[in-house]
This record gives sequence, structure tokens and C-alpha cells, in this order.
Amino acid sequence: MKLTDILKELEQVQSEAFEEKADRRHILRNLGFKVAKIASPFAIAGLTVNKVAAKTTDILAEAIVFMLNMSYMQADFYKQALAVGGLIPDSQKGGFQKILKDKNAHIAYWISHLNKTGNVVPTVPAYDFTGKGTLPKTLSDYKAFLTLAHAIEDAGVRMYLTGIDMLISNKAFRSDAMNMATVNARHAAHVRLLRRNTGVDMMPWVSGTEAYSLVGEIKKAYQNEDNTNQLKVSTVGINGFDISFNAATEAFDEKMGLADAEIFMRPFIV
Repeated sequence: MKLTDILKELEQVQSEAFEEKADRRHILRNLGFKVAKIASPFAIAGLTVNKVAAKTTDILAEAIVFMLNMSYMQADFYKQALAVGGLIPDSQKGGFQKILKDKNAHIAYWISHLNKTGNVVPTVPAYDFTGKGTLPKTLSDYKAFLTLAHAIEDAGVRMYLTGIDMLISNKAFRSDAMNMATVNARHAAHVRLLRRNTGVDMMPWVSGTEAYSLVGEIKKAYQNEDNTNQLKVSTVGINGFDISFNAATEAFDEKMGLADAEIFMRPFIV
């Protein structure tokens, strides 16, 4: 099945109610399916599910695989960058080593639960962080590296927000994912500060679409971040307050849907 078809199907998936007091292992064991085959290194693309169960209980494991894929990509990005001599200034290496450690911890956590419940753990793809040539200086120029780090971190936060929604039927998993999203947000803020220190005029948080120097489909990192409507109500100048367009976009975090996530990640998968 094509990745885009799978993502469209997943967007229609609705989860059943689970007992909130049930432990994580019990919940996943009762999902009613196991990943049968990983046909592509990109786990979502190779995900084969029981179509009958897909409308009910698959959503928790799907969410874990979804977030795991982003963590894979982030960890490999920093691993490659730290291995390039002279790319990251010595004064900043410690910060990125800490970020990599956090990403690996997230990966280990999600993998442990997939293993405990008999679900197939997706393999780590091979990555090309030049985006197949669209960002040729990513691993040779510090500013170019920070540009992509900034986009990957912001996209990761948005993807985890989607994962949190997919886990809404279970308080335990949802809480853990929220904690990880908070850690990811700290990573994003750190990278933003480093970019500001290089002279980039930007806020410590997402403002508008923020397509800073990004090209093509990689701009999907900020798709819909310029949204100013919440619950179908415009927040620009709401209730007579002086709230600008940028301020309205900054007030709420926008999730990244499954289809947009696939489009964003696709250029980096070999």
C-alpha cells in the first residue's frame, strides 16, 4: 500500500475507549493487531495493519510508530552532524550531545513498549540531510546546519502534538508523550537561540509560517502555522484587543498531520 494511502486511512481512524487504569503493556497487548511487515525503511510507509481492527484499536501503536519515526530522524541528524569535524563549534557541542541523548532516550522508551507487546519495531532508515541535494551545505556549514535543525525541531514538536491526540484514549501513554513533547520544545528553543546568535531575526517561538531559507517541500515544517482561527473564531484583534496577526499565530501551537509529516520527512529518506 502506498504511504499516502495509509496516511489517509490513518487520518480516519478513531480510537475506542480504554480503561485509563490499565497498564501500558496490557493496553498494547489488547490492540488487536501486530505490525505484519515492514516493507520500507520508513516505518509508516511499510506498515501493514489488520483492516478490521484499524478502525478501532490500532491507533495507539500507530501513534507510537509515528513519533518513533520522527525521533529516529532527529537522532540520526545530530549523530551525523556531531561526527563531522569542525561543523559544530566546540562551545556548542555539549548542548547538541545532550539533545542527542534525549532523542535516544525517547527512542529507547518507545521501542521498549513495542518489544514488550510483540509489535514489530521499525528499522532506522538511511538519511540524507542534504534533502537529496536541495540543502547541500547542511553538514558542511554551521548556519545551514542550524537552519535544518530549527525546522526539524519545530516539526518534531508539531508531530508529537499529533501523536498526543492519537493517544487520547489512554492517560498513561498520553502523559509520557506530553513530557517528551516538552523536552522537544526545549530543544527547539535552544536551536532558535543559537540561530538568533548568528544574526537571524526570529522569535524564541514559532511566528507565522517561518519558512526561513527553506525550499520546496521542506517548508512543510511550518504548514498551517500561520493559522489565526481557533474554534472557527479569528483571534486577530479578538474582543477589541490589539492582537496582531503574528501575535495570534504565536498564541497556539499547530499540529502537523500525518500527510504533512510524510511530505516533510520524505526528502531526507534515502
